Amino acid sequence: MKKVRYGVVGLGNMGVPHARHIVEDKNRQFCLTAVCDLAGEKAAKVSEELKVPSFTDACAMYDSGLIDAVIIAVPHYAHGPLAVHAARRGIHVLCEKPLSSSVSHARAMIAECRKRKVKLGVVLQHRTFARNIEARRLVRSGALGEIFRVQMVCSNWFRSQGYYDSGAWRGTWDGEGGGVLINQAPHSLDQFQWIGLGLPKQITSFLATREHKIEVEDTANIFCDYGDGRHGYIYATTAEEPGMDQIIVSGDKATMIVEHQGIRLGKLKIPVAKHIYGTKKQDVIVSAFGGPKQQTTWTDVKIPDRGNRTQHIEIIRGFTKEILTGKGSYACGEGALNELEISNAAYLSGYLGKPISLPVDGAEMDRLLAKLEKERSTGRGQGARKKYYAEMKKLLAKK
Repeated sequence: MKKVRYGVVGLGNMGVPHARHIVEDKNRQFCLTAVCDLAGEKAAKVSEELKVPSFTDACAMYDSGLIDAVIIAVPHYAHGPLAVHAARRGIHVLCEKPLSSSVSHARAMIAECRKRKVKLGVVLQHRTFARNIEARRLVRSGALGEIFRVQMVCSNWFRSQGYYDSGAWRGTWDGEGGGVLINQAPHSLDQFQWIGLGLPKQITSFLATREHKIEVEDTANIFCDYGDGRHGYIYATTAEEPGMDQIIVSGDKATMIVEHQGIRLGKLKIPVAKHIYGTKKQDVIVSAFGGPKQQTTWTDVKIPDRGNRTQHIEIIRGFTKEILTGKGSYACGEGALNELEISNAAYLSGYLGKPISLPVDGAEMDRLLAKLEKERSTGRGQGARKKYYAEMKKLLAKK
């Protein structure tokens, strides 16, 4: 394969930009050859604009012979069936975040793509940000020493009530299948684990619908236990202004603060573990706070210039390279699963009122979603999640 031919299914807020990025890009390794949307008028309009055939049925597009890979940009409850259908036809899958509402479906998508020997990538474009790449490099280089604390505040996802009212599936259990954790915060949850300590061993969470008139949570507090005295904390909300996007990583040698403006690194003169035992007895009474503070040098980290890049096209370029060479994807299916593990564990802990060990029990998460839908759904989501979950179950039964 010299050039990857892409189709896009779902021509909404994400699908149309993806299609346009492919057409406008000068990369000779890929091209757009088809688009698909259930709404025929929408599909026809994009088809005319971008000069490619349109479809109203994804499987018909898969069977057309026009595409080698598909970008799935529909609501996440429909990701599973569309990915499985594509994999079984030998078509590579680049899926919008999150992989699904439930880890059980996400794991099934990963397994199906692996079985059919097709690539599965996820659009987690925040991994392409130069700031995040440098922060991850610093942690893994040992510049901070042994990491013992990771903290994230992602309150920059403000949404008005009008936003939730704009789509029947938004803010519902029978449609969206969750709130800030499943829709807005996946990028943040991915950064938290990708830059920091990875997947925690256990999660305890507190969820609330603090302000919006919606069925699902708009605020989440998540406490992560990594074992051996290492911990993490995540605060996510769509109901706060001014918003903040901040990660703090503390280690034995330094503390790193990652914000929109850049990266600040506070290097200790002496590692914490050594400094604790190096204080003289007479020094303890010098300070009312228990002892002398050591020297810390704060610097602004120089972030390598990666040029003026559009992050979404970077994901497509990387996924194309993954298809052609086996190396290039920013976020494969397995790599994207961690953020969903965190959000699913938070839902289980928050609604069942207990700590949850990871990896999450997928069947338990599916039961919780069904319970929440039955008890709290107003019907606004029109049962969309249940419909696609039933289709996925039927598909997986025909292995």
